[in-house]
Amino acid sequence: MLPHQPRGVPGYPGIQAGFDALQQPFSSQPNFLPQDQSLHPGADPNSPEIFKQNIQMVQNNVARVQDLARRALNGIQNAYHPGSSPAQTEADIASLTQSLEILLGIMKHTGVGGLPLLPTGVKPPPESVMLKAASAEVQTLFAQLEQSQNRAAVTANYLGAPENTTRGR
Repeated sequence: MLPHQPRGVPGYPGIQAGFDALQQPFSSQPNFLPQDQSLHPGADPNSPEIFKQNIQMVQNNVARVQDLARRALNGIQNAYHPGSSPAQTEADIASLTQSLEILLGIMKHTGVGGLPLLPTGVKPPPESVMLKAASAEVQTLFAQLEQSQNRAAVTANYLGAPENTTRGR
């Protein structure tokens, strides 16, 4: 049996006390959506129905953020008008900040954040239209690159050409 080891130097706290403090979660970090809990408990997170619900939830939160942003902007723009309440504007900005943090958490957790957000009721164009647009854009960029390379080649040829020294004969 090993003899009893002292836990530190008398009068000084032990090293372990510093590590115990680090085990506590940071209170300044919001924990809106813990990783071990699902937004839809008991459901398959990869099902199309859950994905549609997640998209709808994000769209609702985006609409709320837009409304809060308009109210906050209106409060800021009308700050010096009679009847304007700085406290209400401050509350709108605080609500906007909180709603943005919640929206960010939902978008990260559900994977919806990697998609473009279309307004409710707007259908994306058909795939063939998007493919034609992408092809046309690639063709335009290729033509611009080719033109730039041709100009660079002309300039390089001009700079590399030997000079005529027949001026002063």
